[in-house]
Amino acid sequence: MTAATAAASAPVRVAHDGPVTTVTFAAPERANALTYAAMQQFIAGLRAAHEQDSLLLVIRAEGDDFCVGRDQKEKPAGVTRAQSLGLILEANALLRGFPGISVSVIRGRALGFGSGIAVQSDLTLAADTATLGFDEIRHGLAPLVVAEYLPGLVGHRATADLIYTGRDVTADEALRIGLVSRIVPEPDLEDEARQLCAGLVASEHGALRLMKSYSTRLRAGAVADPQVSAIAELDAWLTAGRPGHPDVPAG
Repeated sequence: MTAATAAASAPVRVAHDGPVTTVTFAAPERANALTYAAMQQFIAGLRAAHEQDSLLLVIRAEGDDFCVGRDQKEKPAGVTRAQSLGLILEANALLRGFPGISVSVIRGRALGFGSGIAVQSDLTLAADTATLGFDEIRHGLAPLVVAEYLPGLVGHRATADLIYTGRDVTADEALRIGLVSRIVPEPDLEDEARQLCAGLVASEHGALRLMKSYSTRLRAGAVADPQVSAIAELDAWLTAGRPGHPDVPAG
């Protein structure tokens, strides 16, 4: 098998196109369930987006489903359970810490870790036929990692309903409770995603990066006086000539 053939058959593919890094789940025959190796490839793709200094990180999938979560049946040799589960934390940190704008494009089922990607992305487009949910409890697992981050994104009530029941939710409900940003007719999903990304790339890159940094720090409680800080940071950025990579406080 050549390197090109191996890359084409990989369960996760990564491509760079100017300011955009696209990570594609490419195992439609298994509904893009992520094995240990696939998780490592996904993490490598997220790292590549950071290293490429990409403005956009787009996460999409081939086939009828986005991702039905981790492969619950796999037991990789020489890997402890803690090591396997630790990949979830690593992926979540890279996704949430991406300094540009992350965009997920959801078709079909996005369950478990798949829903985690959807809700932790900055912008998530979902087909009107999509199904989301944190189904770990239905597999006899306790979604403790989800319980840590989900309340801050969709609230405690919605989190409790999702993680205790493991039920699936429609695209309409996912939009209502905040799992996705918008829903579009399934035939229009790819075109809508392309238009969204083109619009973002055409925007002021520094403004997007500054907004992402400020929003992230604000959610983390790292902005002591939000109103004063907002004016100060905006003024500093404009005074510096609208740089594409704003000088922002750490945090």
